[in-house]
Amino acid sequence: MIQYKVLQERDVLIPYPIRFWIFLISLITTLACSIFVLYHLLIDRTLRNALNNHAIIVLLFNNLMYQLIDIPLSLSFYHLGNVWPASPILCLFWMFIDETFLSLSLILVAGASIQRHILIFHKRWLSTDKKRFFIHYLPIVILSFYIIVFHFITILFPPCQNIFNYQLSVCGYPLCYYDIRLVLIWDIAINKILPTLTIVVFSIALLVRVLLQRRRMHQYVQWRKHRKMTIQLLAIAMLYFFLYIPLMIIELIQSCCMPAEVGVNIEVYGEFFSYYVMFLFPFVSVFSLPNYKGKVKGVLLFCHRQIRSIIYVLFFLKCFDAQKRNTIAPLP
Repeated sequence: MIQYKVLQERDVLIPYPIRFWIFLISLITTLACSIFVLYHLLIDRTLRNALNNHAIIVLLFNNLMYQLIDIPLSLSFYHLGNVWPASPILCLFWMFIDETFLSLSLILVAGASIQRHILIFHKRWLSTDKKRFFIHYLPIVILSFYIIVFHFITILFPPCQNIFNYQLSVCGYPLCYYDIRLVLIWDIAINKILPTLTIVVFSIALLVRVLLQRRRMHQYVQWRKHRKMTIQLLAIAMLYFFLYIPLMIIELIQSCCMPAEVGVNIEVYGEFFSYYVMFLFPFVSVFSLPNYKGKVKGVLLFCHRQIRSIIYVLFFLKCFDAQKRNTIAPLP
């Protein structure tokens, strides 16, 4: 499956130079948004201690590390047309970062979609420090530890020999452990499809439960209180539903039922656009901030003032230089 997909990578109708600029623009904007949201979530003690924000903070840090490590490697590849430096160590490191951070974001969002039900409908489960540790904090630690260990073993210490192709992105993604069908199906079904379905199902279930509670108990105040968490989770679910599920279904079909050639074009495009789950997540996370419209407007106004000040300074420096050289024409 992997080998055939890799051979088709250059057939994607988006040339490398265009992909380079698409990724570069996306990286700059998403980095700015990630730093903006993290700053406000961490600087405000109330937001920092809110249980519903903990998963978002961890995910933003995960995304930030991915953006700072993985995306620059992709940019280098799209700019040069090959992997540089051409080293097996770099290839293993790139594959580990790519697989680990993507899978970690997926499984943490799945856990957060379940915890949203607890935060809204079962608050008494989190009434003590002990309960919060076992129900809220420990799952995040266990899920993160599992994903890191799984990919550490399967990618860095596989029971087979990877063959790297430095003319292809991520060195051709030669995950030789995919030749072991049990490991392949486990990785796709448990680490990818199950978390994605969990996100979608529990997000829809949360919306239904909140709406039913509002209708049954006429608690408009409660609806306003939980609306932000519900809308935020639904927005995240839509990202994974449209950008991950089609790719996961194709990979599962290829691994267990159909030849590798089936759906290969969809898979290649799906791999490319799946990066936008990481690119768009910080923008969805903005909803975690109270009065986020005012905060965003304040940043835009600040940037506008700074740009205008820089333009004025450059203009006056140019005029001063022109006057010094006696190139300014006398006024009529």
